[in-house]
Amino acid sequence: MSVPANIELIHAYRHLLRWGLRAVQFSKPSRYVIRDQLRDAFRDDITKGGVTAKFDRDGIRRTIWFLKGAAESPRGRWERKILKNLCRVAWERKFAVTRARWRVLVIHNKTKEISKKMQRL
Repeated sequence: MSVPANIELIHAYRHLLRWGLRAVQFSKPSRYVIRDQLRDAFRDDITKGGVTAKFDRDGIRRTIWFLKGAAESPRGRWERKILKNLCRVAWERKFAVTRARWRVLVIHNKTKEISKKMQRL
């Protein structure tokens, strides 16, 4: 792992973003997950004193190869299924804190209604 040139870092980011978006077919929740994951990964590299400790050319090449496989494969191939599940899990983890489960909300609303009825009596 050597220190990449600035242009090499930009090209790696753009290639990963381009093939990631093609792989998820620009679908709305997945495209934001891909964008946010890449931003976080590349910002971590840049903010460590200018030294990119995580930059791995072979890892990026293999990731682009995987994303190309997901983008160019028919719907049932394993690359696409893996990527779809990874995006879904990342999306759910991002909003798990802010979003309550529907059952909890339903129970909460019912108890509110019951307490309002009890106050009226």
